[in-house]
Amino acid sequence: MLTTSILANIGSFLMHYMKKIIVLSLFTLLCLFTKANEIEIKNTVLKSTNNSYQISIKIVGKESPGIFKLTVSIPDEYTIDVYNNSNLLIDTRGQLIKFYSNFDSGNQVEINCKLSKKDMDESEASIPIHLEYSLNGNLIVLDKEIILSDHEIITSEKMDSLSHHLEEISKQNENKDAIALAKMKNLPSTTTENKNSKEDLTSMPEGYNSSTKSGLSGSNKSYSVQILSLQFYNEKRLNEFLNVYKLKASETFKKEVNGMVKIYTGKFKTYEEAKALKEKLIKQNNLTDSFVVSY
Repeated sequence: MLTTSILANIGSFLMHYMKKIIVLSLFTLLCLFTKANEIEIKNTVLKSTNNSYQISIKIVGKESPGIFKLTVSIPDEYTIDVYNNSNLLIDTRGQLIKFYSNFDSGNQVEINCKLSKKDMDESEASIPIHLEYSLNGNLIVLDKEIILSDHEIITSEKMDSLSHHLEEISKQNENKDAIALAKMKNLPSTTTENKNSKEDLTSMPEGYNSSTKSGLSGSNKSYSVQILSLQFYNEKRLNEFLNVYKLKASETFKKEVNGMVKIYTGKFKTYEEAKALKEKLIKQNNLTDSFVVSY
C-alpha cells in the first residue's frame, strides 16, 4: 500500500510538472508567433516578353518600429540592377546584397531591382531571402523565397517604362547625398585590397609570420576593418547603421573603388589589433562581411 501511495504521488507530481512544461511551451510559441507577425514580407515578380524580371520586395512593419537587415542571394546565372532608395542602406558584395533600414510603426519599405538571365535557358530559379528584424531588443528571423516562376507577364515596353521610372527616382536619391559623400573622410589612397579572394578570419597581411605571430618589422603600415561596401551612399541610413552597431562616425572612413563606396573603421599599427576588432564586429555585431585592409 505504501509503495502504491508513493507511486501515485510521483505520478501526480510528474503530471503537474508536465502540464507546466506544456503551458510554458505554448506560451513561448504564442510569443514567437506574435513577434513574427509584427513584420511581413511581400514579393511581386513581373516578367517581360524579353525574359527580364522586375522584382519588388515590401517589408511591412505592422505595429512596432524596428530595424531590419534583409539578405538576398542572387544565383550566379543572373545579373541584378538595384535601384537606390532613400530609406535603405545597400551593401553589395557580388551576388550577395544586404539591405538595412530603420522604419517607424505601420510603415513599409519597398526594395526594387531588375533581374536578367545570362543565358537563354528557360528554367527559373528561386531566390532565397533572409530577414533579421530587431524589435524591442529581440531578434526576429524570417526566411522566404522569391519564386521567379510565380510571375505576371508584361510587355517589353511596359518593363522599359517601369525601369526608366525607377532609374529616375534612383538618380534623384543619389544626388541628395553627393555633398555629404564629398565631405566624408577618405582612407589614404595607398590602401591595398585583395580583389580576387574572399577575406576570412584567418587571412594574414603580406609579410605576416603566422608561426611567430610577428608583424612587418620596420613597416609604417596601418590597418583598418572594412564593414560596408555601398552601391549608393546614404548619409542618414549610414548614421543609423553606425548607431545600431555602436560605431562612432568620427572613426569611420570611406574609399571609392569602381563606383562602390567602401566604409572602414578603426586605425591600428598592428594587424593583430585590427583582426581583434574584426572578430568583435563579427561575433558581437553580426557584421559577418568585415575584413582587414592595410595601407
